[in-house]
Amino acid sequence: MKQRQRGLTLIELVVVVAIVAILAAIAYPSYQEYVLKSRRAAAKGDLLELAQFMERVYTETNRYDQDADGTAIDTSALPFNTTPRTGTTYYDLSVAVSAASYTLSAAPANSQTNDACGTLSIDSTGARSASVSSVACW
Repeated sequence: MKQRQRGLTLIELVVVVAIVAILAAIAYPSYQEYVLKSRRAAAKGDLLELAQFMERVYTETNRYDQDADGTAIDTSALPFNTTPRTGTTYYDLSVAVSAASYTLSAAPANSQTNDACGTLSIDSTGARSASVSSVACW
C-alpha cells in the first residue's frame, strides 16, 4: 500500500506568495486613495460646520469679525481648528475675516499633504475652491 504525503511543495508556496504580492500591489494604492478621500470629506464637513458658525456670528452681530461680546474673530476663536478634532491632524483650519466677509481654509498636514486637492476653502458667499483647480475636489 502506497502512503500519500500531505503538504505543499516549494513551487506551490512560491506561486501563492506571488499571487498575494500581486494582489497587494494592486490593492494598497487604491486603499491609500480612499483614505485620502475620506479625510478630505471630513475636512469639507468641518469647513461647512465652521461656515455655519460664522453665519451665526453674523446673525448676532451683523458682522463677521466680532462676536456678540465684541471679541475679534480669528483662527483661535473658532470652535476647533484641526481635522480631526483629536488625534493626528490631517488638516489645519483657519479663517481670514473682515466685517463683511470671511474665507475658511483647510490646509493639508502630515500624511494628507499627498492629497491632489491641496488647500480647500469656502467663503462667505458659499463659493468653494481648492488650490489645485484641475481636480474636482468639492
